[in-house]
Amino acid sequence: MKPSSEQNQPKIKGSKRHRSLPSRAETADRHALYEKSVQATDFEYEFVDTNFTRIRGREAHVLREDFCGTARMCCEWVSHRDANRAIGVDLDTEVLTWGREHNLAELKSEQRVRITLLEDNVLTVKTDPVDVIMAMNFSWQIFMDRDSLHGYFEKVR
Repeated sequence: MKPSSEQNQPKIKGSKRHRSLPSRAETADRHALYEKSVQATDFEYEFVDTNFTRIRGREAHVLREDFCGTARMCCEWVSHRDANRAIGVDLDTEVLTWGREHNLAELKSEQRVRITLLEDNVLTVKTDPVDVIMAMNFSWQIFMDRDSLHGYFEKVR
């Protein structure tokens, strides 16, 4: 039997014929890549902690991370001081679950209990007073009109 013309074609890297396994992009963990590409929670913690103390004359202990996603900053926050507590707020069940399974799971049990993750809307959530509210990585740009953005800033103020 004579081979078909397709069987005689050279396998070109990147072509569908060449790839029998999923690409790295297809198998990559998008949440892990997000954290690596846009977060530097060690630096962010140091910046907020240092400047809060400088401006307020005391340490901040309670953080609320709006649009917390994977809750990486919440984990960073509680890992620095035994008195620190964190509240993370996000609407996305999937990303909160990932954060619990990957970031909170890496903490000591006494640190994990000082984090509360809320699947809620930052515009309507009710929390106890906090020292610091962070909305990182331009998440607040979700507000598409001036009134919505102003409303959010008023709420967190």
